[in-house]
Amino acid sequence: MKLATIRGAALAITLSGAIAAPAAGAEYIANNFLDQNHPFSVFNYTEWAKDVAKATNGDLTFKVFLGGSLVPARSTLPGIRDGLATVAYHAGTYTPSELPITNVLADMSLYNSDIYVTLAASTEVSFKNAAIQAEYKKVGVVYGGGYSTSPYLLLCRTKVSSLAELKGKRLRMPGSLWDRWGVALGAVSVNVPSSEIFTGLERGTLDCGMNPLESLKSRSWWDVAKYVVDLPLGVYFSGPMWGYNPGFWKGLKPEQRAMLLDHSARASVRSSMAYIRNTLETEKEMGAKGVQMLKPTADLVAASDKFIDADAKELGKMSQQKFKVDLAVAEGVVAEYKASVAKWEKLFAGVDPMDEQKRYEILKKELFDKIDPKTYGLN
Repeated sequence: MKLATIRGAALAITLSGAIAAPAAGAEYIANNFLDQNHPFSVFNYTEWAKDVAKATNGDLTFKVFLGGSLVPARSTLPGIRDGLATVAYHAGTYTPSELPITNVLADMSLYNSDIYVTLAASTEVSFKNAAIQAEYKKVGVVYGGGYSTSPYLLLCRTKVSSLAELKGKRLRMPGSLWDRWGVALGAVSVNVPSSEIFTGLERGTLDCGMNPLESLKSRSWWDVAKYVVDLPLGVYFSGPMWGYNPGFWKGLKPEQRAMLLDHSARASVRSSMAYIRNTLETEKEMGAKGVQMLKPTADLVAASDKFIDADAKELGKMSQQKFKVDLAVAEGVVAEYKASVAKWEKLFAGVDPMDEQKRYEILKKELFDKIDPKTYGLN
């Protein structure tokens, strides 16, 4: 089907209202603005859609659009709500005004850097926290599962390893937490979508992008970023990996909703494993690409640690001031996340990071199986 035809069909849906109840053999639209080689594109969309089609004997078939070819990053929320996309990935830090409580949760990204723990904890809080669920309902999205990246690092076109070298550098950060970190340490935060980081580094409008190490390989950043600062700065897990159009979700049978949730649990483990694999491969290969790993100086580490400690203490008040979130709600989200992290640290303790089946079984039993497909997302 040609893109113009897909766009036309989606526009007709938008003009006529919500997506109708799913019909056997119908083709729906899945959108991820990330490029086709990103782990979230490969495992959470391309392979996920194939698995769903197979599991339903073709009753639920998704046409997958990647790289912003259908719905760009900053238009995802209205795209889901209005039916341009049946399901889509939305990076919550792009829309702090629409998803302020989700952004409070995102600001906990420096609290833990274990990809599986942060995946499970952020997803659990997003499913169970009443304020976050109300927020998604208000913007016309059904939250269908989360994600986490591996730890973020500064990937730079010029050498940056000291506090002095960081000052004045133009950095593309993934969210408000890292914006604050950069500004506190004397850098300049540049607001562009992640899909434009490569071009920014190539043209020199950006000095560094903050992303997982594996981006050097999966997104070819090692062609333009030749320096990596070995200073892990948390992970990214803001917004839904699968945000569903409410009309579509309500039209599903309970067993179909359960199946989608189950496949999302499996896919999220697979994409996490891919991050780990890709990171190890990137570490081995980046030297041949001319990329250097730089050890941060003591003053840079000290300044970073000082910011992290101070920022954590003020998160509740900052959320109240910046996102207009009630202080009790913000503090509740923070407390829930910390408790969830502690829970998942225990559940995943001793489990091989590359044991897909075991990780999936734990995530399914302790989280996804507890989501009631007969009622979730319908009220």
